[in-house]
Amino acid sequence: MNAKSFLKVVAGASTVAMLAVGCATNPDGSYEFKRTAIGSLSGAAIGAGIGALAGGKTHRGRNAAIGGLSGAIVGGGIGLYMDRQAAALKKSLPEAEVVRDGDKVYVALPAGILFDSGKDALKAKDSLSKAAATLKGSQTNIIVQGHTDSTGSDAINQSLSERRAQHVRDFLIANGVAGSRLTAVGYGASRPAVPNDTEANRALNRRVQLEISPNEKARAENQ
Repeated sequence: MNAKSFLKVVAGASTVAMLAVGCATNPDGSYEFKRTAIGSLSGAAIGAGIGALAGGKTHRGRNAAIGGLSGAIVGGGIGLYMDRQAAALKKSLPEAEVVRDGDKVYVALPAGILFDSGKDALKAKDSLSKAAATLKGSQTNIIVQGHTDSTGSDAINQSLSERRAQHVRDFLIANGVAGSRLTAVGYGASRPAVPNDTEANRALNRRVQLEISPNEKARAENQ
């Protein structure tokens, strides 16, 4: 399903909610979702649609998508700090989707770049090295999330997603990111960014996603 199709689905499901949220593209190409006083998007289904639209608009074949966005926005010092984190990550990872949502930054790397099909051995180490260089000096916590498409059994997908997330975590640690800041979790096929109804969509769902949030020091220094 392409971006236009998703727009029709989301608009039909909640026109008022769509009017409540604006999407701004930062100068570096990353996305920022702004909420007005009318209301905000809520629920994983609508959030996943917005995430897919963001990916469809600019991924240019990179096969990355981010789902489950809340549509929230945080301003002030911490908002600016996370904007800078998003810009730095977008610069170092042009092949990834980078979205700031609320006080978090999400980075989605298509699994096809990082791993061969059905495998968990890392191959795109240059990209992760750049990510590590950006992340190791930041005041953030990172959840490394592994996601698969729905092909195959739940048991196989769950195990594969966990191993991939753990390998990415291990690589980031080996390249200078403190292990205390990193958590690895696998979701298998349980959190698709888009429906698993076409090969193109399944490719979007095969991804490793970083959820990056400010730590207590960053919050204290950027109030």
